[in-house]
Parts: sequence; C-alpha cells; structure tokens
Amino acid sequence: MQDRLQLLVEHWVSYKIWLIDTVGLTNDAMHVHGALLILCVSAILLRRRPDNLWCWLIVFLAELFNEYADLRGTAPGEATIDAALHDIYNTMFWPTFILILGRFLFPRKNGDVVNPAAPSSDLPQQPLEQATSV
Repeated sequence: MQDRLQLLVEHWVSYKIWLIDTVGLTNDAMHVHGALLILCVSAILLRRRPDNLWCWLIVFLAELFNEYADLRGTAPGEATIDAALHDIYNTMFWPTFILILGRFLFPRKNGDVVNPAAPSSDLPQQPLEQATSV
C-alpha cells in the first residue's frame, strides 16, 4: 500500500511541475485556481451549492494530499512545513470565504429542502374533472 501511495505521489508531483510549466502561472496562482476548480466541480458532481461543507471538505482533502505529496516528493522548494502552511492558506482562502459568506448572504429557505413524502404543489392531488359531453 505504501509503495502505491509513493508511486501516486511521484506521478502527482511530476504532473504538477509539468502543469505549472505549461500553463505559465506561479505555484500560488495554481493553488487558488485549482481550489476554485475543485470546489465548482465537487458542487456539480454532488449537486450541492458551492457553499456546502462537503464541497469545502473535498477541496481540503485534495489540498492535504497535495501537501503530503510535496513533503514526500521532489518538488523544488515545497518540502518544508512553512511552504505547506502557506499553500494550505492560499488554497483554502476562497473556498472558506465562499463557505462562510454563502451561508450569510444566501441562507436556505425552509422550502429549499425537498421532502419526498410531502404532496406535490406542481400537480394538485385531486381527481381530474370529467369533460362535459356535447
């Protein structure tokens, strides 16, 4: 299991270096853009709002794996605790801002939660009227 994890770390670090060289953004900018991309994709896949705690947790877990890979891998200048804390701050700033601000600015209404046992308001629960004969 440890060998597979180390192999995954090596692949991720080499992909990350290639991506930074190809895109031409700094490491910090890649953290910000990657966090927002993961947040949006997780919101789409989970069918949740981006200010949902589950979406935030997915970004956080991805960042923890990334920092684990940086500490275990061979990324230049990334294998220190100070660099890891800086990257975590950079990555989690906007998802945390969206999580907190979304809760206050756009609170859920009581009707937002769907109750499958409740009768539908779209189609009234009454029999259809019989057509009058001519």
